[in-house]
Amino acid sequence: MARVTCKVSVRFKGFTRDLIRILAGVLVVAERTKIREIVVTSANDGRHSQRPRSRHYTNEALDIRSRNFKTDAARQLFLRRLRRELGIAFYVAYEHGGKPSAHFHVQV
Repeated sequence: MARVTCKVSVRFKGFTRDLIRILAGVLVVAERTKIREIVVTSANDGRHSQRPRSRHYTNEALDIRSRNFKTDAARQLFLRRLRRELGIAFYVAYEHGGKPSAHFHVQV
């Protein structure tokens, strides 16, 4: 069974319908792809890019740790399935690939 945990510094300042949809979609995809743990590395905390316009500040975005995924193929599979699960109203990207700051960014 998959679970979603958070890095210690993560702060949720509120929950919107879209943020809950993102969390639910992440959990569904993690379970379907046999990923045991998803780690949220940022919600409405820290500093975020404005390109594309960051929804972290409106409680409509999450960053997810990608280093828990053993291979690039596993990261790409998760990315494709999460995009499919959430649909076109959501932006799902793998950012900073190959760098220590690599992560998945998901927002409405």
